[in-house]
Amino acid sequence: MSKKQAIGIIITAVLVGWLFNVFAGRILMAKVSTWPLLNKWKILSPQAPIVINNRETVRVSDSGDIAAAVSDIKSKISSVALVSGSSVTFSGSAVNLTSDGSFVTAAGSFKPKQTGIYYVVLNDGTFSKITQQTSDPATALVFFKASLSGVPVANLAASADVKVGDKVLFAQDSLENFNIRALASSVSQTQSDTEQQVFQTDFPSRSFAAPADAVLAPGEAVVNTNGDIVGIWNGSVIISADVLKPALALYFNNAQNIIRPSFGFSYSIVTQSDSKLMSLPEGALVKEVDAVSPAHTAGLETGDIITAVDGQSINQDVLLEQILEQSKPQSQMALTVMRKNQTVNLNLIVGELK
Repeated sequence: MSKKQAIGIIITAVLVGWLFNVFAGRILMAKVSTWPLLNKWKILSPQAPIVINNRETVRVSDSGDIAAAVSDIKSKISSVALVSGSSVTFSGSAVNLTSDGSFVTAAGSFKPKQTGIYYVVLNDGTFSKITQQTSDPATALVFFKASLSGVPVANLAASADVKVGDKVLFAQDSLENFNIRALASSVSQTQSDTEQQVFQTDFPSRSFAAPADAVLAPGEAVVNTNGDIVGIWNGSVIISADVLKPALALYFNNAQNIIRPSFGFSYSIVTQSDSKLMSLPEGALVKEVDAVSPAHTAGLETGDIITAVDGQSINQDVLLEQILEQSKPQSQMALTVMRKNQTVNLNLIVGELK
């Protein structure tokens, strides 16, 4: 045998061995090793761990969306500044409502014991004296006017769409270099989670919860990752966009004056689960009735379950709060009440919140 023939045989043997290893060792033996009989006696069991590598790309909405939201909202929020003598003090943040100079902030932005002149300062440095203020007695928000034009306007989203785990920002305008401070948070409770909550009829409070790791300025905007307003910090709680919108309608439709209805009782929601577990009708369980109130005059009692208002059923999807805030002072409403397993009909004359 020549040297050339020997090398050829070696090369051929290597190729055959490699092909056998690929097709028989890796493909054929992988299938054969799954036969029940061979598995039972652990013949052909692998001596090394089998690694399955499943590669998948997932986009996580995080810092990129937050940066975009900050950029979008930056020009649509402003500062409330107090000028007293030769000093300028940041007093609170505000949300731009209209291009001709309507804004909303929290009552805490205006300090009653401090003297001076209040100005609104846009994010680009434009400023104007605040000329008119209107307080909402139900939400601790203040609407105000200033002589400005071409103001960038914020968009109000539906806060009912906010879900647990959604990222939100507490955004505050700043007088320093006209920047904003944005504090990221995550929603821990939605406004549809009404279980065990007690509601005051005179103060709309359906909202969501998002913990903050810092002290918030009054009037800070709560912004979703699309750059839309979903709430405003009023100094103690988040006033949701779904509560802010009816307040806006009252403000603009009543010559910049907010007139709120008053009822005078507190209640909790009897949900579907509560109804089944406790054999109660769905509705609003009255927790307390104010001694001097429209509710007391109408004959409403603690323990009553309001099942309908003007024929519209009350449940966890049709909230009593949404129906009540549409009422006007001096109007009448018919309450259908379950009291000790008996249906009682009451007529309530709506009062005015002062």
